[in-house]
Amino acid sequence: MRTYEALFIVQPEAAEDLVQTIATGVETLITEDGGVIVRSEIWGKRRLAYLVKKFNEGIYILIRFEAETDIVKKLEGHFHLNEDVIRYLTVLFDEKALRLEVEQAARNEAQLEARRVGGPSADDDDERPARAARAERD
Repeated sequence: MRTYEALFIVQPEAAEDLVQTIATGVETLITEDGGVIVRSEIWGKRRLAYLVKKFNEGIYILIRFEAETDIVKKLEGHFHLNEDVIRYLTVLFDEKALRLEVEQAARNEAQLEARRVGGPSADDDDERPARAARAERD
């Protein structure tokens, strides 16, 4: 199984229950084919960089999942046939990207823990030379 992320945009006039139904339908398509949903987020309505099918806004939905490679073709066919989906993109996450994401999450957690305990964080260490240089100038 490989890790993918599907980002798709639903037309802005779509009702909230329709958006939820579309997202659930995509999740069902993935799980029925043996995939596993890792994360599913509805980002809400956002402005588009340019007009897409005469819309300048859209409702963004992101789904990260693990599945076999044949699901991508089925998923994109599903998006293509759904008139409410105005744009979509499916991306494969390679092992290096996933490893970097886990490392970043661990660093962020360590910084949060350091702040909770009251100790110096990595950001504080990076700022000390700059503070010293500013103090010498002043």
